[in-house]
Amino acid sequence: MTDHDATNTSESIDAPEALCNFLTAYRPTGVKEETWALIADDAVKLVLRAGALTRLRVEKDIQLLGAVVAHLVERGRPVTLDEALSDATLLSFDTSLQVGEKTKENKRGITRRLQAVHRGLPWRAEKRTPEERTDNLVAHTEVDTMHRILGHAHAMADDAEGVAFIAAVSAAREARRGQGAGPGASAHDWAPARRFADRHGWNMTQRLLKACVTHETLNTDQPLAIVIRNNGLSRRDLDLGLTRVRDLPDLPAPSHHDLLRGTA
Repeated sequence: MTDHDATNTSESIDAPEALCNFLTAYRPTGVKEETWALIADDAVKLVLRAGALTRLRVEKDIQLLGAVVAHLVERGRPVTLDEALSDATLLSFDTSLQVGEKTKENKRGITRRLQAVHRGLPWRAEKRTPEERTDNLVAHTEVDTMHRILGHAHAMADDAEGVAFIAAVSAAREARRGQGAGPGASAHDWAPARRFADRHGWNMTQRLLKACVTHETLNTDQPLAIVIRNNGLSRRDLDLGLTRVRDLPDLPAPSHHDLLRGTA
């Protein structure tokens, strides 16, 4: 299989066995088979370790390694993986490329990643999918838990820890609106407030409480631009709204119209 072979578009092309077969059969253009054989096994193993197992990614990686090997051959350099991924070789290869700057930068990103993996160094992970990113956010349903525990606290007016919980939530809300004197609950209130939350099955942290009061802020009838201005919301704050969007049905019910389009 060469660089010029048509790409298989079947659903099975990302299967590990299919990827291994593709990489094993790969032959770069302009490189003799016996020359490629000097590096092929090591190149395949490296590519399989260097990121997500998708046909698109491994194909780009192996093609780039093939191009670097062709560059080594042109310059009479030894063909080894160490030589191919050396700083000197990659700088020479980069300089020789006759492509646009965007394409060149994409190739640099691939070579940096391959070089790092080959050397056993950490490399920047690929971007998370939107679903993975949303799963790492504090869900809007945590607000219901906070409100439930607030209800218990208000019903237990003589409970010092419950009073501290109410104070902690109030301080977080004031801080969210930029009206508090500090970032949230005082050290005096925080420890008993956490104990009260724990008594009711909630592992309250500063991050969790801040996210909950931010969710409250987002769930208003005001235009979003005004909410952002009045509460100093950041892009990270706005991202929390994705957890509500994630839970919407594929087809909106009438009750979701205001959420999607705003009130009249």
